Amino acid sequence: MDIWFFIYSFVAIFIIVDPIMNIPFFVSVLERTDIEEYRLIVRKAIVVAAVILILFTYFGNLIFKLLGIKMYSFQIAGGILLFIISLEMLFGRRTRTKVDEREEKEWREDIAITPLAVPLLTGPGAITTGIVLYSNAKAVEQKILLILAIILVFSIAYVILVNSKRIFEIIGASGNRVISRIMGILLAAISIQLIVDGIMDVIKVAKGI
Repeated sequence: MDIWFFIYSFVAIFIIVDPIMNIPFFVSVLERTDIEEYRLIVRKAIVVAAVILILFTYFGNLIFKLLGIKMYSFQIAGGILLFIISLEMLFGRRTRTKVDEREEKEWREDIAITPLAVPLLTGPGAITTGIVLYSNAKAVEQKILLILAIILVFSIAYVILVNSKRIFEIIGASGNRVISRIMGILLAAISIQLIVDGIMDVIKVAKGI
């Protein structure tokens, strides 16, 4: 058993997924949900993010090739999406009112998939990391260990994120609003960096570097 490959894969993926850094984003986006709904959304986001990362890790190069998509295009698109979300966090979102059960279910499914699962948890960085690790896996055993590492990362991420709202409830509404604005600024910076990195890759390709 190649334990060192497993440890290396786990550390690399955990750092790029970074569930601890994502705590404020999750709490801010799901500010108006109760504990039960919060857990449901986090659970779905974790499952979707893990499945997408596993699929792209194993079939990413093939998928991008078939669709004619370059990684820098994925980075730019993800950056634009995150920037829109950051603006909503900075200037406030539409207040949620009482809605029917169908609309509530649709909202929960939408927010869990985008932006929480993709691109906050499984973004361009995570997908790139997964593809690179898969390329470095020489044996079938290592490829299996890579799946286990991804599953372990998201299992830990679930434990961290599902309990994060309790911490923020102690801070209070005013504290949440302040943190939401700060996280909005940070998320805007992250999104711009993704876009810039994507554009720089485009320039390098154009120049043949």
